[in-house]
Parts: sequence; C-alpha cells; structure tokens
Amino acid sequence: MTAPGKSPDVLIVGGGAIGLALADELAGRGHAVSVFDRGAAGAEASWAAAGLLSPQSEARFPGPFFDLAIESLRRYDAWVGDVETRSGQAAGFRRTGLLRSAFEASQETALRDFLWQRERGLSLETWDAAEVARRLGPDVCPGARAGLFFPDEAVVDPRKLTRALGRAARDRGVEVREDTPVRALRIANGRCLGVDIAGESLDAGCVVDAAGAWAGRVGGLPFSVPVEPVRGQIVELDLGRNTPRTVLHSEEVYIVPHADGRSLVGSTIERVGFEKAVTADAVGRLLEAAARLWPPAAQARFVTAWSGLRPATPDGAPVLGESGVEGLFFATGHYRNGILLTPITSRLMADRLTGHAVPELAPFSPSRFASARADNPGKRPPAEVFG
Repeated sequence: MTAPGKSPDVLIVGGGAIGLALADELAGRGHAVSVFDRGAAGAEASWAAAGLLSPQSEARFPGPFFDLAIESLRRYDAWVGDVETRSGQAAGFRRTGLLRSAFEASQETALRDFLWQRERGLSLETWDAAEVARRLGPDVCPGARAGLFFPDEAVVDPRKLTRALGRAARDRGVEVREDTPVRALRIANGRCLGVDIAGESLDAGCVVDAAGAWAGRVGGLPFSVPVEPVRGQIVELDLGRNTPRTVLHSEEVYIVPHADGRSLVGSTIERVGFEKAVTADAVGRLLEAAARLWPPAAQARFVTAWSGLRPATPDGAPVLGESGVEGLFFATGHYRNGILLTPITSRLMADRLTGHAVPELAPFSPSRFASARADNPGKRPPAEVFG
C-alpha cells in the first residue's frame, strides 16, 4: 500500500475491472498504485456485464480491434487462473463455446460474413438445423435455419472476477479508495501532476483515466474525450437443470449460462445518457427473444433484472495510451468488451506506463479522434436498440 504522505507512482481513476487489473499488474511489477472510484469498486459497468467473452462471434471483419480481442481471450486461462490463485476466489471462467443462430434467410446469408476467420486458423463450425438438434438437443433454437458454432468462446462471472481482482490487488499493496470521486486533474506546464478530490490535492507520478462512461467527465481534461454512456439491460433467469450447455446467440439476444444454473439474457443498446433504469418493454422483448432461442426460458424462474452504462466511443474501439499531456494516460471506452479486454489492456498499459514499446496501442490512441471531429463533427454509430 502507498505509505501515508507518499505519492503513488500511478494513480488510477476508476475501480472497475480495467482499473483494478491494471493496478494489480503494476503492483506486481513493484510500483506503488492507488485506485480512486466514485462509488464502490467494480459496481458500475463491470458489475452489470453478462460475462460473455466472444471476440469471434462479434467480428464480421478483421482489424486491430479483433486482433486485440482475440489476444485477450487467448490470455484468459492463465491470467484468470493467476488471479484466482492469489485471491483465493473463483471467477467462474469456462470455455462454453457459442452458437450463433439464423432464423431468416437474410440472417443465414449474413453468417458467411464470419467465414474469413478460418483463413486465420480460428475455429468455427457451420451447422444446419439437424446438426444443432443432434449436438445440443431439440429444444435449442427450434426453427433456426442454420448456425455457426464458435468452440473457443467463453464466459466469466464479472462480479466474482471483479471481487477477485480487488482482493488480489489489495494483497499486492494497492490502495483502493471507494466513494472518492476525482474532481479534477492537476495539470501545469504541460504535465499532469496529480488530482484533486474533496478537500485534498494528491500528487502522483502519473494518472490513468479508467473511469469508464464517466471518463470524459473528469475535471481538468485537456481536451474532450468522446466517451458516452450506452445503457444495457440484462435479465437473470434461473433455469436449473434446463440451463443450456453453450452460449446461445441470435441477432436479437444472447443467453449466457453460468455453472450455478443462472442464465443471463441480454442486452439492450440504448443511448439515454446517464439514466440507469430497467424498463418493462425491454425486459419483455428480451424474454420473448430468449424463448425463441431456448423455449425452456419461457418457464424459467425470473430472478432479477438490471442495467449498466457501457463506455462507448464513436468508432466502438477503446481509448488507450498517452493523452498528449505528459503523465496522463487513458484506459477507457471498452464499450461492450471491457471484461473480455481486461487481461490484454492491463498488460499493454502496464508495459506502456513502465516505458516499454507497445506498437499495438497505436490504433487506439486518443489522437485518432482529433481528425475525425474535424472531418465529420458529431458523427457517432447508429442508435441501435438491441444487440
């Protein structure tokens, strides 16, 4: 832990999975780290996530973001195993595979968009309706015309993972200060010197803005950070022994099974600002779509529903690396993939903060938005409702 009166080497704004994992990685390299969160650590987007680790089934085309996501999933087994061992807490990681189903001719045609992955040596299998029934049973996706099965996709329990990360980081000496919002950065002469919190100014060797949907609201930022909240609603069902063996996914909904019999049904994509609410309309539509994928869901016990605010950027990719101000870095904007990208983000950002060359961060630099704003001010992705 950072000694009283001693400035931390790194001060991280935001105690979600990304912030905690980065703090843990840096502390493991011998650095003094403090994490400040506006509420309870891990209680925002990380707490609300479904835990779906699915880089392949979301990728219709290759690119730097896909490479980053695939590398992160490859690291998950060893990374989460280390966190579990050091914390003494299970994180619920499992390689379940994922079935993406098509119910209409246009959706069946769209499945071809994923076949380029075979040229990259990645595993995916084309199943017709008979193969789905043979492999997974007649109750899975009845009426589906075809499906793609991604055997390497996985799930993790985000709440268990975040608790394990918090324990592991604290055991390495990380100071985690909850209910302590950072009011402003302290920048002078082109350098970030630390932060201001209520009634206190704190020095730090460097500062990392990992505040998720609130990353752009940290006071004193030298420029506008284009991160906005996108609400996602999720329903939890208890399917008991009827829990599907694999993740089920369609164009409308996904069902994420966890080992304890719970299944999470998600998720909406709603641009409603910082309004966290659960709506009857969204819950109803999610449940209807879930029953189409897995008919036993219609008879499942309803447990609860919640919403979270994902941090989205205009191009859907994270903001990682230098800010242009010495001593100020970003690790935010992971949108729907924060839990998936936690292992690789923590490693790459720790490398960069400790002076190692990290060419993989170039496509995710904050500087990419400067020219985009000049070319097309106000541009952002279409306002999807479900996905």
